[in-house]
Amino acid sequence: MERIEDEKPDLIVLDIKMVDYNGLDLLQDIRNKFYNMPVVLCTAYDTFKEDMKSIAADFYVIKSFDLSELKSKIAMALEANVEAE
Repeated sequence: MERIEDEKPDLIVLDIKMVDYNGLDLLQDIRNKFYNMPVVLCTAYDTFKEDMKSIAADFYVIKSFDLSELKSKIAMALEANVEAE
């Protein structure tokens, strides 16, 4: 979180399962401090689609994704953020 505060990125690509942190907890922390920062969430869980409505990520991709899908979601998140400003 400290790194996000220092660097203030345009977008965050976040994994749900990380070694040192739970991605969903980090997402909640990001939303609390940086409400408008776009977040693309990566997950290996196919059933995640059903849970998406309750999670505050802007977009998500299933980890078996094609790189073009990730690029597309990043572009969509950045575009939506520009339109919101």
